[in-house]
Amino acid sequence: MTALGLWGRLMLGSVVAFALLVAVSPPLPPRRLPLAAGVPLGIAAGVALYLAVSRQRPVLPSRAAPLPLTLATALFLGLAAVNEEILWRRAVLGELLRVAGAGAAIAGSALAFALAHRARPGLHLVTGAVFGAVYLGTGTLLAAVAAHWSYNLLLLWLADRRRRPLMVPP
Repeated sequence: MTALGLWGRLMLGSVVAFALLVAVSPPLPPRRLPLAAGVPLGIAAGVALYLAVSRQRPVLPSRAAPLPLTLATALFLGLAAVNEEILWRRAVLGELLRVAGAGAAIAGSALAFALAHRARPGLHLVTGAVFGAVYLGTGTLLAAVAAHWSYNLLLLWLADRRRRPLMVPP
């Protein structure tokens, strides 16, 4: 898929995600932590999830990649994380909270998240459950966004490092 195609898909996802919020308006979980604590906790959860999945220490982006491209990639992944968290945690998990308890809502939204991600559904079942637990545990969607974004960013940097190893001058 081209960069323009990816961007178009992301923009369409943004419109759908925000339309869902307006149309459905699912219940919010109780706020358990202030944003100043919830967001760092979300980042920590994303890093922990990355460590558990990759079994490698986090890597910074390759020095071979230009800074504007690195920043654009981080922005793109951040917006993608916002879209997915609005859809899967705020809308789906929120709606499931209306009819089921927290555990069933996390399980149901994680299962839907995994089925939507056809590649490695078992892994996405786990990641969806972690992001859902972060959302309900903190009571703020921004914590789940931070977990999702940091996890995806670390995975991308790891993949980039594998494609372009850091060249060390002799």
